[in-house]
Amino acid sequence: MGAFLGQLAGTTAQEVMTYMTIPSTFSRSPSIFQVHLGSGEVLHPGDQADTLVAFYQHSYEGRLHTLKDGGICFYDSDNVEEVKEERGIIHIGVPFTSATIEAIGGSAKSRGKNIFVLGLLCAAYQLDRDKMSAIMEFLRSELPLIVVNIQRGGPSTGLPTSVEQSDLMQAIYGSHGDAPRIVLAPKNVEDCFYTALEACRLARKYSTPVFILSDQAIATRLEAFEEPDLSIHWEDPVLDISERGPDFKPYPLDKITRHSPPGARSSGGKYPVVTSLEHDEWGHPSGNPNNHQKMTEKRRNKLVELAESLPTPHSPLPTPEAHGEKEGALLVIGWGSTYGPIKEATDRLNALGHEVGSINIRHVHPLPKGLGDLFDKYNHILVPKMNDSGMYGYGQLATLLRAKTCNPKIQALNKVQGISFRVIEITETAEALIAEA
Repeated sequence: MGAFLGQLAGTTAQEVMTYMTIPSTFSRSPSIFQVHLGSGEVLHPGDQADTLVAFYQHSYEGRLHTLKDGGICFYDSDNVEEVKEERGIIHIGVPFTSATIEAIGGSAKSRGKNIFVLGLLCAAYQLDRDKMSAIMEFLRSELPLIVVNIQRGGPSTGLPTSVEQSDLMQAIYGSHGDAPRIVLAPKNVEDCFYTALEACRLARKYSTPVFILSDQAIATRLEAFEEPDLSIHWEDPVLDISERGPDFKPYPLDKITRHSPPGARSSGGKYPVVTSLEHDEWGHPSGNPNNHQKMTEKRRNKLVELAESLPTPHSPLPTPEAHGEKEGALLVIGWGSTYGPIKEATDRLNALGHEVGSINIRHVHPLPKGLGDLFDKYNHILVPKMNDSGMYGYGQLATLLRAKTCNPKIQALNKVQGISFRVIEITETAEALIAEA
């Protein structure tokens, strides 16, 4: 609450300084947050307070002396009994606890009463309440999360103005524990628009983070393309804060997660909780071994279900889109900005009489079904990509493809020079592979 007040001062052109007192959790001493606001220069957290907010008796009695004579004390009348003294202090008792329970109901009990008091102070001192929760109001209509990663040369700051595709494994596996996420990759500037729409759709449907992996070659490029028809593609998010029934479980084991946004009432009295801990079907923390096993399987099965729903390379609207020969000597596979050089290399090789096909993969994780059957139609498979070959010689995407299909024909063409592939680099490598046959 004190941090919110401090942030509010910063957004209203006031000076501010804060001071926190956080005792050991075993001492049962009160936690204290001082906020010194002022229209002039503020150089210290403050000696005596104009206003004191006390939640409990011991903190009330222990901090009352910090108030100026004639100051104001707001206290929780559910937990604090007023102490009579003669310094002219104005005591205002408000039932913080019961008013909070009445507002949010159920087993949440008094959680959130600090936010209730924040609203009280906003009303008492005519503070701009709209500036308090704009971010949270926005985020609750954009859950779950979409992350856009514009890949550059690494590691660390590395080559910040150069192109690379070395964050694929990080995007897929870069988390503590088994926490699967969806990873998409646009092939050009136009596809960034449609990939973002797809990311929003999938994030909402499967309630899981979605990563969009672009790269510097696309991010700094200018391309001409047809203006999208927003009447077809645009969809404003609708925030559903209708009341949830007594059987509502936001994390049911047999279904995809169904979020209950902040502000939605629960007639059953058991409100969902969002924490970083493993949880049960209501979101409440749980260390039960069987529950953890089932929740891990539930998270994994989201991506399994998505992979089942993706069109295969042989469907009427194929994903990924096949280009060139549908079978033959060589299949070239790429993702992201390698799309252009690979497609032109395919055309050049076919013009020379070689039987070459190519695909660009937008759904990088999970990968589309049917890739194994497609690979069997070619003598060789080449994966050009802008990351290192790594310890095992294949780089990131080729390693994933070999793991998925167990196909030893998959070979990698790795480049980490901070510049995009030239078409001739792909055609020369392709012709060498074809010649081996």
